[in-house]
Amino acid sequence: MTRAARVVFGLLCVATVASFFVAQRLKNQPAVLQSVRFSEAFSPDGDGRRDNLAIYFAVKRGQPVTVEVVDQGGQTVRTLAEDLGTRDYGRNRLVWNGRDDDDRLASDGTYRLKVVLEDEGRSIVYRARSFQLRTEAPRPRVLSVATEGAEPGRGPAILPTVDGRPVVATLRLRGWEPTARVVRTGPGTPEVVRELRVTDVERDTDGVLLSDVRGGPRVTRGIEARATWDGRLEDGSRAPAGTYVVQVCVRDRAGVRGCGPRGTGTDLLPAAEDDGRMRGRGGITVRDVGVQANPAPVTSGNRLTFFVDARGKRYDWVLRRVGTRRPVDRGTSSATVLKVGTKSARGALYRLAVSAGGRRVEVPALAADSREQRVLVVLPAVTWQGLEPLDDDGDGLANTLNGPEESRASRVRTPRVLSSLPRGFRTAEEPTMAWLARHRKRFELTTDLALARGEGPKIEGHRGVLLVGEHRWTTPAVATSLREFVRGGGTVAGLDPTGLRRSVTLSRRDEPTSVLRAPSPFTAENAVGLTSQGAVRLDGPPQNDKDDVGLFQGTDGRFEGYPVGWPLEDVGENTVVASAVDQGDHVLIAAVKIGDGFAIRTGLPAFASRLGTDPDTSELLESTWRLLSR
Repeated sequence: MTRAARVVFGLLCVATVASFFVAQRLKNQPAVLQSVRFSEAFSPDGDGRRDNLAIYFAVKRGQPVTVEVVDQGGQTVRTLAEDLGTRDYGRNRLVWNGRDDDDRLASDGTYRLKVVLEDEGRSIVYRARSFQLRTEAPRPRVLSVATEGAEPGRGPAILPTVDGRPVVATLRLRGWEPTARVVRTGPGTPEVVRELRVTDVERDTDGVLLSDVRGGPRVTRGIEARATWDGRLEDGSRAPAGTYVVQVCVRDRAGVRGCGPRGTGTDLLPAAEDDGRMRGRGGITVRDVGVQANPAPVTSGNRLTFFVDARGKRYDWVLRRVGTRRPVDRGTSSATVLKVGTKSARGALYRLAVSAGGRRVEVPALAADSREQRVLVVLPAVTWQGLEPLDDDGDGLANTLNGPEESRASRVRTPRVLSSLPRGFRTAEEPTMAWLARHRKRFELTTDLALARGEGPKIEGHRGVLLVGEHRWTTPAVATSLREFVRGGGTVAGLDPTGLRRSVTLSRRDEPTSVLRAPSPFTAENAVGLTSQGAVRLDGPPQNDKDDVGLFQGTDGRFEGYPVGWPLEDVGENTVVASAVDQGDHVLIAAVKIGDGFAIRTGLPAFASRLGTDPDTSELLESTWRLLSR
C-alpha cells in the first residue's frame, strides 16, 4: 500500500469513529416531540362514548407551532391549532372531533399527527403511532340456535322444547364487552324481552384467553361464545307465542357498538338487511301448538291428514264441517300425524280445532266431492299460506308475501304450520261455504295452490268456477287457465273484488315443499281483464241497471247496506251484460261477456259476510250459481 493510500485509509477510519460519536450524541438528545399521547381509536358518532380524540404532546423548545391531522397520504384533513404558543417541554392538549376543515365528518381510516415548527421552518409527522377514526359498527353474528347437543335445523328453534330444555345460541364475537338479548320481532312492534348472559367464550386461534386488557372482557375476531334462553321473560313468566331473535352486541376499540342482527334506532333493535332478511340464524319461534294441513283436497270419504306439533303434549281435537253445528268427530291424541274421516261424500270445507298447553289453534281443511260436478269452488290457499307470519329460514323474521317483490323475506315455503284460521276466514270463506252447505249445493272443491301444483280437480271440464275469499295472489299458470276458461265458454264468479290483482311465482311445484316468491305489486286490471282502481264510498245502494242474463233474478234489484264498493271501470273490448249501479253511476255488480264465456263480479267486499242476513245478497248468489252451473 502506498503512503497516500495509507493516509486516505486513516482519514476514513477517523471519520467513521467521529460519525459514530456524533450519532450517539444525537441519539441521546431528546426528540423534538415529547410525551405524545392519544387513544388508538375513537368514534365521533354522538353516542357519548369516545366521541372525541384527545391529543397530548410537548416540544423540546418552546415556539409557535401549527398542529394538523393528516391522512395516510400526508394530506391535511384538519388543522387543530395555528401559531399555538408552546413552552419548553410544556404539556399541550388538543381535541379532534373527527371533522375536517370544512366541518364534514372525516372518512373512516388511519390518521397521524403533524406538527409544524414555525421558528425552525420545518414540520414533523409523528410516525411512532397512528390513530383510527371509526364509525362503521362491528358485526357480530348469531350462528345458530338449537337445543343443547342437537344439530341446528334449517328453520328457527322452537320453544318450548319437547323435553323442556332451553335452547342455546352459538355466537360469533368481534369486539369487546359482548352482550346478548332476546327480541320479540312479531307480532307487533319489536321489543326486548330478556337479557342473556354470554358464556363459554372460547380461546382465539392463537390460544389467547379472552381476559382483559383495559378493564373488560376482550374478544377478538372469530371468537365463539354461547347464550342460553329458556323461553321465559325477565319476570319469569312464559314468553307469549310469536317470532323472536337472539341478538348479540359488542363494542370495537373505538367504542362503536354494533349488533347482529344489525340494530337501528337508539335501542339498536334488530332490523332487516337490504335483501329483507336478518343477518344470522338467531330465530326462535314460541308456540304451544301448531297444525299443518294439506292445502290440496282429499276425496270425500277419505281421511283428512294433519301434522300436529303440540310440543310432545297430549292434545284435544274437534273436527267440524263449515255450515253445520255438530262436530264430525272429536278426540284426544298425542300423535304427530292425525287422520280424521269426513263421514260424507259431499265436497265441503272443514275446521280442525286443536287444544294443548292452554292454547287453541284452528285450521281449515277441505274434501272434494266424490263425484264430478259442474261447478268448481276454489279457495285461496296461496293467500292463507302467504299471510301466515312464520319464520321459514330461522333468521328471526317472519316470512310473508306482503313484503317487496325482491325481498328474501317475501319467500314462503308451503305447506306451512298455521297458528290460527286465516285472516278474513270468518267473514269471507266461512259464510260462503256455509251458504253452499245450507242450500245443499253439490260442487267440486280445491284451492288455488292445489291448481298451481297440479293436484286435485282441474279447472277444465267444469261449467263454472266460483272463487271464494280473497285471492290476493295468483300464480301465472292459474291466471292463464282462468282467462282461457272464460274465453272458451266457461263462467267465473269472484265474490271478492280485491283478488286476482297480484301475481306470485311457485317454484319446486313438483316437490313436497314448494316456494311462493316474487309477489308483484297491485295492478288495477285483474287476471280476467276487468279493471278497478280500488274502493270508493257509494252514493246510495247499488240498483239493477241492466240484466240480459238473469243475474238479478229473484232479487228486488236493490242492494242495501253496502257503504263501500270497488267500481268496475273498464272492460276493454268485452261487453257488460248485467249491472247494478249507485246514484253516482259506479258499476258495482256486473256480468261481463268475455269471448264465449262470462265473468261475474260483485264489487262489494262485504258481500260474503251478508249472505246469512240479507235476502237480496243470498238471492244474488243463488242466481250466480245458476249461471255457473248451466
